[in-house]
Amino acid sequence: MNDHMLKRDVAHHSTMQRMFSYVRTHQQSITYILVTLCAIFYFIYGLGYSSNWALVVSETRGQTFYTASQQVNRILVDLGFVHLVLILIHLALGAIKRKKYYVSNFVLSILSSILMIVISVITLYFNSVLSRMYARITEEEVPAYLYQLHGAGEKSFAVFNMGNILSIFMIVVALFSIEFIIYKWRAQKERAKLIKELLVNHER
Repeated sequence: MNDHMLKRDVAHHSTMQRMFSYVRTHQQSITYILVTLCAIFYFIYGLGYSSNWALVVSETRGQTFYTASQQVNRILVDLGFVHLVLILIHLALGAIKRKKYYVSNFVLSILSSILMIVISVITLYFNSVLSRMYARITEEEVPAYLYQLHGAGEKSFAVFNMGNILSIFMIVVALFSIEFIIYKWRAQKERAKLIKELLVNHER
C-alpha cells in the first residue's frame, strides 16, 4: 500500500515537473498567444457590450442607465482597440518567437501587461456600477414584456458576468506576462554576462 502511494506521488511529481518544464520552455509563445486572445476577445466584448439591452433600454426607457452604458461602451471599445493595436505591433516585431528581446520588445511587453491590468480594473469597476443601475430599472421604465418581445426572455446580467470573468482572466495573463518579462530579462542578462566572461577568458 505504501509502495503504491509512493509510486503515485513520484509519478505525480514527475508529471508536474514535466508540465512546468514544458510551460517554461514554451512560455514565450504561450504568453503571447494568451495575450493576443485576450486582446481579441476583449475587443469583441466591447463591440457587443450594449447588445444585451440595446433593444430594450433606450433613450426613452431607462434613460439614465442607457446614457451611462453608452459612454462606458465607447470607453471599452476604445481601450480594446488600443490594446489590440499595441499587441499587433508587438507581434509584428517578433515578440512571439524572437530569441533576443530589444528595448522596444521589453517596453511593449510592459505596456501591454500594464494596459491589460488597467483595462480589467476599469471594466470590473464599470460593470459593478452599471449592473447596480441595471438592477434598479423598474417595470415602469422598462416593462417586463419588452424583454420577451425582443428575445431576451428576462433581464439578463450575462454581459457583466462575462466581462468580469474575462477581466479576471486578463489580470492572470498579465501577471503571467510580467513574470515572463522578468525571466526573459534575467536570462538575457545572464547570457550576456556569460558571453563576456567567455570572451575575456578566450583573450587570455
